Amino acid sequence: MPVTRPAHGPLSSVPALLCPLVRAIDWLPPAVAVPLVAALAAVVQPGEPVDPRLGLLVLRMAALLLGVAAAFALVDAMDTGIAAAPVPRWIRQWVRTLLAGAVAAAGWGVAYAIVAVRLAPGDVLPLPGVAVEAAGCVLAALAGAALAVRHHPGRQAALAGMLVQLALVVALWLAGDAGDTTWPDPGDPHWDTVHAWWSAALPLPVLVLVLAHRDVR
Repeated sequence: MPVTRPAHGPLSSVPALLCPLVRAIDWLPPAVAVPLVAALAAVVQPGEPVDPRLGLLVLRMAALLLGVAAAFALVDAMDTGIAAAPVPRWIRQWVRTLLAGAVAAAGWGVAYAIVAVRLAPGDVLPLPGVAVEAAGCVLAALAGAALAVRHHPGRQAALAGMLVQLALVVALWLAGDAGDTTWPDPGDPHWDTVHAWWSAALPLPVLVLVLAHRDVR
């Protein structure tokens, strides 16, 4: 019997798909990572204002942890067995990506708010620059995991996101002078230039996600 596609296009099935996917996603890694990064932001330098450089380090660590946690949402153990489902694979995977990305963004936003409140008067962490770094790290993890789950549906495929993040961090560190010009501190004269390059690079992991989320067949 031929598979029946939705009459009004595949995207019309997204609302009905949300609840089943929310139940199917492995939320344990984000459930661990989100409180962890919030606690880390709250306890660093207890009893005194947070140094901006230390606060930035905490937020970068938070982005890496949340990216790895979000990558587990792309693992679908039944992916190879439901290739003929009425809802195309690319829709299922994009819904998973957006849900996981939203949770990661919310968790990172909480960490940023905690760090920002704990800064000394006059100290700032420019939100646009710090946020674009976090977006790049999370997207890199999701892109790496998305490629891996096309071939390996198990949970271990999500760890590919961690490997991609590690490669990104090392490559950027080596590209600059011990990371000073690629992971700049607040107030560094290269801050705006570096983060303009971060912004320009964001479409690259998005393109990888588009390619990786295609139907397998």
